[in-house]
Amino acid sequence: MFSPIKTARQATTNADAGSDPSATNLSSLLVIEDALIHSTIISRIADKVGFTTTTARSLEDACKVLSIRRFDCITLDLGLGERVGADVLGHLSAIRCRTPVIVISGSEKAVCDETVRIGRALDLNICESVPKPIDIKALRETLAHIRRQSLLQKLASNPI
Repeated sequence: MFSPIKTARQATTNADAGSDPSATNLSSLLVIEDALIHSTIISRIADKVGFTTTTARSLEDACKVLSIRRFDCITLDLGLGERVGADVLGHLSAIRCRTPVIVISGSEKAVCDETVRIGRALDLNICESVPKPIDIKALRETLAHIRRQSLLQKLASNPI
């Protein structure tokens, strides 16, 4: 389950201890993934390109954390125990989320492609999918691109 204390501790683990990510050049990533090994890999890759990470292990956890916090990027596993990632897409659409979403899944390519199409039909900012086992290079490049875009948007909205 989502715990604000655990989430705050996780976020500072990937950033400088005690620092506020919004006060630095760090970007924030929500990892929606029920498998510990995959969430760890995603978090480590994200850390290397300048993200702090928060992990949600279920649809319910994701909904809770998204109700109290905004992120610069979201990674979404399509298999979340008894739920599916498409359920998360519905929630993201309901809250009018414009955050870039990277679909990460071990499902067949056709399933991933259909999920991307559904997300876009729901007017979500869906990036291409990344297959499992995780293509580290592809994920790193996608996260780095999203981070650059996020930083440019922040600079544009808060000029010096």
